[in-house]
Amino acid sequence: MNESERIAAPLWGRKLPRAVCAAFLCCFVAGYLAHLFAITNLIPNSDGISRMADAQQMTISGRWFLHYASVWHGFVQSPAVIGFFAILFLSLAAALTAQLLKLERPLFGGLCGAMMAVFPSVAYTFLYLFTASAYCFGILLAVLAVWLVSRYRLGVLFAAPMLACAVGTYQAYLAVAATLSLTVVILNALDEASAPKRIFMDALRHLAFLLLGLVLYYLVLRLFLWAKDLTLLDYKGLNDAFTGLTFGGAVGLVASAYREFFRYYFLPHGFASYTTPLAVLGHAALAAAGGWAFVRLAVRGGLQKRPAALALTLALLALLPLAANLTVLMADAMPITRYALVLPYLLALALAERVVRGGTAAASVPKVDGSRNCLRAAAVCASVLLLGVSFFVDNLAYTVSATAHRATESFATRLVERVETTPGYRSDLEVVVIGGFPSRVYSSQIEAFSLVTDYSNLSSSVIPLNKHVYYYLNDWLNVPWAEPDEATMQAVSDSAAFQAMPLYPDDGSVVVEGERVIVKLAPAYVPKQPYEIAYENRR
Repeated sequence: MNESERIAAPLWGRKLPRAVCAAFLCCFVAGYLAHLFAITNLIPNSDGISRMADAQQMTISGRWFLHYASVWHGFVQSPAVIGFFAILFLSLAAALTAQLLKLERPLFGGLCGAMMAVFPSVAYTFLYLFTASAYCFGILLAVLAVWLVSRYRLGVLFAAPMLACAVGTYQAYLAVAATLSLTVVILNALDEASAPKRIFMDALRHLAFLLLGLVLYYLVLRLFLWAKDLTLLDYKGLNDAFTGLTFGGAVGLVASAYREFFRYYFLPHGFASYTTPLAVLGHAALAAAGGWAFVRLAVRGGLQKRPAALALTLALLALLPLAANLTVLMADAMPITRYALVLPYLLALALAERVVRGGTAAASVPKVDGSRNCLRAAAVCASVLLLGVSFFVDNLAYTVSATAHRATESFATRLVERVETTPGYRSDLEVVVIGGFPSRVYSSQIEAFSLVTDYSNLSSSVIPLNKHVYYYLNDWLNVPWAEPDEATMQAVSDSAAFQAMPLYPDDGSVVVEGERVIVKLAPAYVPKQPYEIAYENRR
């Protein structure tokens, strides 16, 4: 069976390649090792404190499939169950990715799977535990969609709905599909020494799949919004994304995506606070190995003799930063949205593996080649270094989040005790708390925690806003203080008596006035934004 026949044969009709098995197993094992703390503890964050049990009806955020992708754990935050499914889905995605990249060496397949499991975006996903398995399922759907397009002539027809569901789980996974598609087309161009027309048609097919999937996503979203009589949240421009965007603005967004892509990999603490100098060293070494391998494969495939094919391949390679950093264009570049940035690692590994194992189908390689050994060593050492850095970042994020939760729990417990021991307190009084956790006073000053500061509210508190105080008291401490309505909160905040009160924990910051207890955590009440009110009434 030749290479093309082997790839086209159904999976159930033959043994899986060892590299594919290695990718699955290494992703599963590395996933459990790296994220064990998250799946054996329940660490709330500012979103998760209101999600002990939640049906994930997030149509107003454009995530119309999230409810269906969350059925694995019954809409309840169950760390062990969610963790198992999340890591299983990631491992399946790793196996499919290894096959898409046509990896043959188990070492490289294992590195591919391990990287997909420990990449820092996965840790940030687990910090939103209530959606972790759903988001990993979204990644699997995005990878499976690209796999179908690459494997079957009519795969686009099945892949586009899968991509729509992946984007309907989280919009960031459009970047995963786009980057993986580009990676596959680039590798195909090098593997097959393709003519320009063949490279172009391959790229066009993947582009058609991405566009069709995006159109389907939008059509289903509009249908859900119509059926539920909803409008999109006015949050980060979600409800009118790209509306009124000028040509200059579009150019600026694209330039920003490229700039932040390179800052992520090569500028310590640039685009990501957790990009350490050691990570930059690993990125540089892996990029050098991948670049060297690309040149060798291009020369062996004779691309330099076909300028059009070479130019097209280089153009596709130049689009990779834009695809991988697509979330910058969506004005949503939080760490949880950056999963596509792991794929350039895998492209470099795939290029290096092709040279190490003997090149392409178009040319043979000498049996003894010292440069191949150097390339293998560089790729493997860089990968191991990056795995170590990522493992550290993952567990630092969990440590910081757990520390913030302990501080929050301590603060909230003392706050409840202070209220209940205030002279004149009765259990039937309305408790009006103005302000969130005063992080300027209680935030941790541990220097190492600065590596994960680009995760909002990670190192200070899980109750940064006024509404979070009530979420936490009700859902985590079982303190039955009902949150007053907006009019009450604003009236108390505007009163002269409140303005004269000192800030908590000073004496006089908790008082009983008539039929309510007033607690002053901030100088004034910050009204909820319209998107927050819409979010609380989501369905």
